Amino acid sequence: MRISLTDRCNYACYYCKPDIAKHLCHSDILTYEQLLDICRCAVLLGITRFKITGGEPTLRKGYIGFIRRLKELDGVEQVTLTTNGSLFSFSDLDELKKIGIDCINFSIDTLDESEYLKICKMNNLEKVLLNLEYAYKIGIAVKVNCVVDNLFSFSRFESMLELIQDKKIALRFIELMPLKNSDRNTKMDELIEYVQKNYTLNAYDEKLGNGPAHYYKITDYQGYIGFIEALHNKFCQDCNRIRLSSVGQLKLCLFHMDGVDLKPYLDNLSELEKVMREWIFKKPKEHHFEKENSSTVMNEIGG
Repeated sequence: MRISLTDRCNYACYYCKPDIAKHLCHSDILTYEQLLDICRCAVLLGITRFKITGGEPTLRKGYIGFIRRLKELDGVEQVTLTTNGSLFSFSDLDELKKIGIDCINFSIDTLDESEYLKICKMNNLEKVLLNLEYAYKIGIAVKVNCVVDNLFSFSRFESMLELIQDKKIALRFIELMPLKNSDRNTKMDELIEYVQKNYTLNAYDEKLGNGPAHYYKITDYQGYIGFIEALHNKFCQDCNRIRLSSVGQLKLCLFHMDGVDLKPYLDNLSELEKVMREWIFKKPKEHHFEKENSSTVMNEIGG
């Protein structure tokens, strides 16, 4: 289960910003106690792995305490965090390490400072990379997510490989899905063709998390590269994830709009569990991004 703590973000990445119309009021979003009640029911249904997302989850006050309490719930096997990595202090990362965060996914689309500023309208790449380095140094498992859209370049790929030269980091290239107002064109096919032509790839079959990435080792590199291709290598048959928005909407697929508002059931956990079970079994067979865009708003559901 991917849990969005907030729709707000301190970035304005061009591939996501068009989805942001009006932010939610703080009173609209679920309290941490309500989120934990939903997680308790999820565990009873066999859902034991959780991903904390946003917007930018580290913007929400008290997120570390929430992760601590989630990690302490009976039956929870794994809690991971996806973030742009810009708001951490080293003490935050020390605390996350102490409470046993299982992995932090850093969203980093380029290592070029000027390009970074153009993409996300923030000029703090150096701080993000220092936080990534520190998290890796203290033994937190880290991954890097890099979006592949129609502006992605081979030179950007080449520079990103610096991250895995001497570190056992999973660097994942993620095909941008055509959500609301998004461009349908990506360069994922071109990127994979380029990599296959210019590098010796060795398939890496061991699991590096819960995602659908296909991983490879490149000769002389310590880390791994992965490709997540929602359009050109459809993986719906293996998808077992559901998403919870910060306002309590249980969403079953990024493409389909079907879902259920869990707020009315939060005062009766047995009824909440029943409703969650009913809707999870309604999870659609597959998306249809190859035919049309979705109306999903990315900043509200966390990818």
